[in-house]
Amino acid sequence: MGMPTTRPDPPRTTPGARRGRPRFRRHEKQATVAQTVPRVQLPLRKEIEWDRKGIHLTSTLLAFWTYFLDEPLATAGLALATIFVIAVDLARLGSRRWALWVYRKFPLVFRRDERHALSGASVMMIGVTLASAAFPAKPATAGILCLTWGDSAAALVGQAWTHWATKRKLRRAGQARGHVVMKRGRKTLAGTLGCLVVSMMMVLLVMGPQPWLALLGGLAAALMERWTHGRWDNLTMPVGTAAVIQLALVWMR
Repeated sequence: MGMPTTRPDPPRTTPGARRGRPRFRRHEKQATVAQTVPRVQLPLRKEIEWDRKGIHLTSTLLAFWTYFLDEPLATAGLALATIFVIAVDLARLGSRRWALWVYRKFPLVFRRDERHALSGASVMMIGVTLASAAFPAKPATAGILCLTWGDSAAALVGQAWTHWATKRKLRRAGQARGHVVMKRGRKTLAGTLGCLVVSMMMVLLVMGPQPWLALLGGLAAALMERWTHGRWDNLTMPVGTAAVIQLALVWMR
């Protein structure tokens, strides 16, 4: 009678290994996925925030309000609108359910860095109200128009330049944005130049044919847009531009 034979123990496997899938550690899996997913370039119509900047341009109505209404009615109306916008913003920050509803209904209004802070709309209303309260109607209106049109020009020209440069392999293509909240892009020199040109046109439109004043106001708006971080250029552009225009007018008297 022969010796009993013993079968070797089967190798220990994980559920993933039994199904033929390799087992990764977390960082190894992330690295593998990042290497296998190619970077793609979006079409120009999707790279540029046409819809968002179209909403931004509707704030031109605030400039009309400031220009045509007398004080203190103009500033009082802007202050009430600012309180309302900030109240809605604070409700969004205090209620997760309300925040998700707002993000779904208004996907173009908020960026990623605004999910836990005041939105750009609230900051813009604060800047417009301060400009109207601190300066005469014409400089304040010029500052507001530099914000609405100059800042929009900076974004659109900068995004178009980035798309053109990426297409010609001067930069790496970025990943697609999310459809609910969008990531804030880096500022470009082309966008700053676009802001300068459009802002000078806005100052000429409001203040009349004074090229030196248009140059000073345009430079102030472009530098504020360039140097101010994030959404806070909605505050610095109207106030700073109106201040530079008013100081120049006082100095020339």
